[in-house]
Amino acid sequence: MRGARWVAAGLTDQLVIATANAGATLLAALVIHPEGRAGGLLLTIGLGYLVLGLNREFIGNVLLAQVSRLDGAERDRMVRNALAAAFAVGCVAALVLLAVWAFWRHPAPKADLQDLVWLAPFLPAILVHDTGRYVYLSDRDPIRALRIDLVWITVQIALLVAGGLTLGMRPGLLPVSWGLGAVVGASVFLLLTRIAAWRGDPRRWLAETRKLSGWFTATGVIGQLQVQAVGFVVTGQLTPDQLTYLRAGQTTLLQPVQNFVTAMMGLLVPRASRLAGAGDRAGLRRQTVRVAAGFAVLAVLAVAVMVPLAHLLIRYVPRLAYIGGLILPISVQAGIYLVQIPFAAAIRAMHRGRLLFTQYAIFTATSLTGLVTGAATAGLTGAAWGLTTGAAVGLVVFVGCYAWAVARLRSGSPDGSPDGSPDADPSTRNASPASR
Repeated sequence: MRGARWVAAGLTDQLVIATANAGATLLAALVIHPEGRAGGLLLTIGLGYLVLGLNREFIGNVLLAQVSRLDGAERDRMVRNALAAAFAVGCVAALVLLAVWAFWRHPAPKADLQDLVWLAPFLPAILVHDTGRYVYLSDRDPIRALRIDLVWITVQIALLVAGGLTLGMRPGLLPVSWGLGAVVGASVFLLLTRIAAWRGDPRRWLAETRKLSGWFTATGVIGQLQVQAVGFVVTGQLTPDQLTYLRAGQTTLLQPVQNFVTAMMGLLVPRASRLAGAGDRAGLRRQTVRVAAGFAVLAVLAVAVMVPLAHLLIRYVPRLAYIGGLILPISVQAGIYLVQIPFAAAIRAMHRGRLLFTQYAIFTATSLTGLVTGAATAGLTGAAWGLTTGAAVGLVVFVGCYAWAVARLRSGSPDGSPDGSPDADPSTRNASPASR
């Protein structure tokens, strides 16, 4: 029952985050007035998510992989440094976005970034709140992460409702409510944990985590580029309508699975990192194999359920008929992503940032090559199968990287680092191997 509550809390927390993100995008697209501002507001929100995503790689995922091994004063010090680094990143990002806002000449409504002025000042609070989530997750306590996220989203919804009733749904209301919700969420986190974040040192965080944070951030950049490149590399091979159909199919069938992947990484990486830190090669292998087997079964069930349900849906909603040929390849791609979860978690847990970056680079190159080749030979359906082929190659590479890394994990070592590991960080050598 304890394990079930732990998993349920982690999944619910990710559901809250995903729902809030989707709701913000939906509000920007459907109800924001005046007309013509929604496109620019979506760009503004997208820039905010970009900063947030890179901060998660630079700080959040390092908390899961590295700080989760620590206890006591050493952990407290690293957490303070992480929060200070998040605040510093938020300040730098805020200055950059304010400079963009100040010099952007608003050439067209769809490229209007005037709403950046409402988002930029809140970026430090947004990043501190999100880092607080990862502090709880690294401590294997998703229930407390869920609590501060519920505080954040409750404040955001209350401000949207109050502002909508009194002032109307103006474009600036959305980023302001997001930011103020994060201010309250971050404040609650700091009060509950009594962490003196102002005593943290961003420079120490960078110095002590530079290898992991560097490789993780580089991996996140590749991931962002892969997502954005999908629309550009097939320009001229797919019509704008076909590209819209591909995006719609991915959003409908793939996005829920990607949210599930994010949630499971937050749950699995800290536990796997403890096993790797203790040099428990057998325990790490056992967890990885068991979770992979379970997710393989789940992947088969997901494809078996998603495909007929999606076809049933488009039968009664003719507007969705255009995605009929995308249902099977995107469902298979989603299943592949499920099977990848334990291998990706183990590689992060073993502090093999360079291997993770290599896998993403190969996956990105293969996916985009498959996308172009498929679009050229079989149009929209071929493009979808090309992306699925890239995902399959990525899974094979993940398994190979995992097998190579776990075979070199030193059993019984104080830090679990492999001999001569280029990714092992000196700050992990004082980690306690004790598990919860």
